[in-house]
Amino acid sequence: MATSQPPEHETVQAGPGTALDRPSSRHQAVASLVLAIVAPVSLLFTAPFANYALLLTFPYDGPSKYPWAAPLALWSLPLIFGSVSVSLALFAIRRSGRGSEGYGLVMASLWISGVIFVIGLIFTLRFVSMMK
Repeated sequence: MATSQPPEHETVQAGPGTALDRPSSRHQAVASLVLAIVAPVSLLFTAPFANYALLLTFPYDGPSKYPWAAPLALWSLPLIFGSVSVSLALFAIRRSGRGSEGYGLVMASLWISGVIFVIGLIFTLRFVSMMK
């Protein structure tokens, strides 16, 4: 004896190219916000490598030939997360426009990424100029 499901519990078969395959702008906005938050947290993982690069590249006598190595090691992973976050945010804004359901999340993501970029740029430039 076969039991059938009521019509409200029917499963929807989604093939390629249907609306269920494409992520909505809200999903992209959430992903952008998560990556914007993960980017500064990833500094905790890259800081030991930056310290190691600092120890290896700076000699005891005089300035280093490679003052860019430590900042490169420090900002490598946050740069990847931040650039993906910004590109997702811009794609979500272009796709849905202002006033959509994920617009606030996209703006928060762009603000976080922008603030982290400015803080990182200031600290990196001060660090490199201090090493001369």
